[in-house]
Amino acid sequence: MRVRRGAVPVLLWCLATTASIGVASLALRPVLRTAVPQDSVPVATDEQAGGREVVTQTLPPPSLDPPGPSPTIISDPGSAFSPPASPPPAPRTSGAAPTTAGARPTSAAPARYVDGWTVTTGSDGVDVYLKSFRTDGGDAVIRIRGGVVSVVTATPRDGYSVAQSQTEPTRLVVQFISSHGNAAWLVDCMWWQNTPHGDVTRIGT
Repeated sequence: MRVRRGAVPVLLWCLATTASIGVASLALRPVLRTAVPQDSVPVATDEQAGGREVVTQTLPPPSLDPPGPSPTIISDPGSAFSPPASPPPAPRTSGAAPTTAGARPTSAAPARYVDGWTVTTGSDGVDVYLKSFRTDGGDAVIRIRGGVVSVVTATPRDGYSVAQSQTEPTRLVVQFISSHGNAAWLVDCMWWQNTPHGDVTRIGT
């Protein structure tokens, strides 16, 4: 077979390229062996394959993700969970406590007057009735709270003595009796129909 002159250089170039590829393969074979992953697992050997093609399973390369932060080892676990220091106590201020702007100080409810009785409301919400009686035989201050009548003070004048009579909680009589026994002044107070009552009566001459 004749070869054209123009094809001779092409054939020579192909031969030279093939030879260089063969030499390079021989030179890189040790490097390629070391590059084979150590995790390759042979599935079957020549004897087990019975003359069939040997198949090699290559495990996936390890993950290239950067490793997470290494755990911190604490030699004394109690030191890592020590409670925070308690805050310093607030400084004390002298004088009265500050009041809220616009707030008015709390005051007692104003007194009321019912038929000459001064009415105030106690801390328990019960009304207290108070009245003073003046007579020629002496002075008495009567108090009614919750329907119960009692004497606050009873002061006789000169020549008189004082006594009181109470047959029931809702009625009380204070007596200013003359030392001569010919006259007496009676202060009769009672709680009746949810209303306080008080009368002054003179007996004798």
